[in-house]
Amino acid sequence: MITGNKGEWSEIYALFKLLGDKELHPGNTEIKKIQNLVYPILRILRTEINGNFEYSIEDNIVVISRNEEVFRIPISEFQERANYLLSEIKSNTGTFSVPEIEEFMQSINCLSLKASSSAKTDITIVVHDQRTGFQPSLGFSIKSQLGNPSTLLNAGETTNFIYKIVAAKINKQEISDINNISSRSKIKDRIVEIKIKVGNLNL
Repeated sequence: MITGNKGEWSEIYALFKLLGDKELHPGNTEIKKIQNLVYPILRILRTEINGNFEYSIEDNIVVISRNEEVFRIPISEFQERANYLLSEIKSNTGTFSVPEIEEFMQSINCLSLKASSSAKTDITIVVHDQRTGFQPSLGFSIKSQLGNPSTLLNAGETTNFIYKIVAAKINKQEISDINNISSRSKIKDRIVEIKIKVGNLNL
């Protein structure tokens, strides 16, 4: 059984929604659609544990292939699944499964919710730029706002930052006390405590 949180299921929702809409709407800095600008979607590329798959749009059919044609699914299927999955994401909390969607995913060889952690993008879309005639391949990172606010930077060994406490007037016991803060939002709470005691942090 496939389980995931709102953000993870949102990656599948984005795939279904884009295939159902057959077009990509660019947005501005306020995440609002740019009016009168739209890119028809030609293909969506997705890496699965069993290989790379291509979802090509031909009129009202999605052709799912890996080197050779594998499936032909009506666009309406993706529209219906996207709507259903969106309602499930909104109504669930924590980690959950969506058996109806999982069954459809398996039928189209979509076997995982998330892109590989080594992948630079979550989804790659080939569009047709009607202004230039070009067909650029665009990579996107999917950030969902259906649950808790998403982070722009995932914490990990490769994304650590080292800060210097400036003009510190703090003793070893106070340092130990701050490092021992273990609340749910411990990083934020430690920074607040440091600012209270010593002021600014320099990157």
